[in-house]
Amino acid sequence: MFGWKGKILRVDLSQGSCLVEDTPLGLARDYIGGRGLGVKVLFDEIDPRVEALGAENKLIFATGPLTGTGAPAGGRFIVVSKSPLTGAIANSCCGGYFGAQLKFAGYDLLIIEGKAPEPVYLSIRSEEVAIKPAGHLWGKWTTETEALLKAEIKQKFDIWEASDTSIVSIGPAGENRVRFACVMADGGRAVGRSGVGAVMGSKNLKAITASGRGEVAIADSEGFKKAVMDFLEEGRENKELEKRHMWGTWSLPGRANKTGTQAALNFQTGYFKPFEVFEDPAFIRDNIRVRDEACFGCPFACSKRSRIKDPDYPGTTKGPEHETMALVGSNCGIGDLDDICRANYLCNELGMDTITTGATISCAMELFESGYLPEKDTGCPLNFGNTASMFQLMKETSRRQGFGDLLADGGYAVAEKYGHPELFMGVKKQGMPAWHPQGIEVIGLQYATSNVGACHTKATLPMYEGRKDPAHHVEWTKQDQDALAVVDSCVLCWIIYHGPLWSEKPLVWLRAVTGVDYTADSLALIGERIWNLERLFNLKAGLSGKDDNLPPRITDEPRVNNQVVHLDRMLPEYYRWRGWDESGIPTPEKLLQLGLAGKAGAK
Repeated sequence: MFGWKGKILRVDLSQGSCLVEDTPLGLARDYIGGRGLGVKVLFDEIDPRVEALGAENKLIFATGPLTGTGAPAGGRFIVVSKSPLTGAIANSCCGGYFGAQLKFAGYDLLIIEGKAPEPVYLSIRSEEVAIKPAGHLWGKWTTETEALLKAEIKQKFDIWEASDTSIVSIGPAGENRVRFACVMADGGRAVGRSGVGAVMGSKNLKAITASGRGEVAIADSEGFKKAVMDFLEEGRENKELEKRHMWGTWSLPGRANKTGTQAALNFQTGYFKPFEVFEDPAFIRDNIRVRDEACFGCPFACSKRSRIKDPDYPGTTKGPEHETMALVGSNCGIGDLDDICRANYLCNELGMDTITTGATISCAMELFESGYLPEKDTGCPLNFGNTASMFQLMKETSRRQGFGDLLADGGYAVAEKYGHPELFMGVKKQGMPAWHPQGIEVIGLQYATSNVGACHTKATLPMYEGRKDPAHHVEWTKQDQDALAVVDSCVLCWIIYHGPLWSEKPLVWLRAVTGVDYTADSLALIGERIWNLERLFNLKAGLSGKDDNLPPRITDEPRVNNQVVHLDRMLPEYYRWRGWDESGIPTPEKLLQLGLAGKAGAK
């Protein structure tokens, strides 16, 4: 096989077994890899109605045919599971080096099933796979976990083996089944959203180490090399890529704030005055940046490592990215850059999604300020801007202690308990990201229809392309969702390959690497197939078109530019573009077209 390694590693933690299986070539061609192949395997192997934190759920780490090939920004991996936060499909993408090392070890997919009787970690060293005790790691923060494992590898092998090993792990949040816990990788990169870290914790799996010496076979190595070099040459003149390298996502908080699209005070507004200083991204870079960092095989180095100005939190951390700055910053009424860095550091070390953490705490803050949530319950004053209380509750949440036990179930659970679910700003129980939908209406449609719940990575944000004509918003949303399903299946970095940067490059690389005669039309069909299969998973799990919604604050209360999101107008049109019926269910004709006929019935 070219591109694919042809092997799947299946680990049954209940039985303590590790088996190697062949990757089905037909499925690989039809779903590419990464997100697509991972979703297909999960759909086929579990009942979508299973308890997400039960042993029957599976956790799939998936690489793609471009992973580890040298395709620019092609070092990522996807984690697929059923989400304990939403009850829907989960597919979360991450950069760093783990995807490449898993591929070099010889595997397209790693499927984790069952539950270990005691804490363990999984060691993958090419063909050598072992389940090892992790009692000494349980309770450790994520960077300490990585450091301890690196030291063990160095002692057993050598310093070079330790430096070549990539590690993913969970923190206390994952161990304690916080429903929005992350899997953390390579010193601060996050497999965020949807709570896949809680699934890992429910299996008593603390960490996975991966290293390999294998190579990825390429069908047309000369053609691939030329296509990559051409892209890099073009990239030197690309202003968007230049900005990505210089600022990462630090150019976005000031931009969003200036245009009224910045989440602030639990989405009560799209503007936060303390963020005016971020309109010059140099303010952020000059004050907190330590260095630029790149993922495997990426020449753009858009990731930033920042210092923490606090003796209680020594060292550095990845980020904070724009989404983090918004959700634990402006959305919680916090504008100080150092406080935002502290919050980011805590989330990374404890292993919690920064977006959902901020969405949950900001919801509790509004409940508190509105008089619905008493201080005797929270244990501390929880007004907007109270950093001390936020830090305290982050730690309590990761341990499920005190009020943190409720926060650990997410913002929707908090708002529902106190009788005001309308104050939770999310979709499918997952909090909305940084961009206020009333600032750019189509973002509301993208949040509402995302299969994983409100998410900023499943469609192209329209401001990147200047595509602001409302007449085409629905059509573009559908096309973008399908295109990014392909990007996530290759697996490529959506930050680089969205919008105009998508073009024909991934298609050229995919053909050269795999030798499969993909076309633009066939890739579009594959993206649509993946999106619809995720939809079918959700329907079988008990979700419906009623879950394609937005908070009433977004649809009924004009808070940004005197606008609301007219979801009632856009959603029926979206369903028509999708080939779904008026209830949001894929029609038999659409499923037949996508090769999914017979998949719609309940399991």
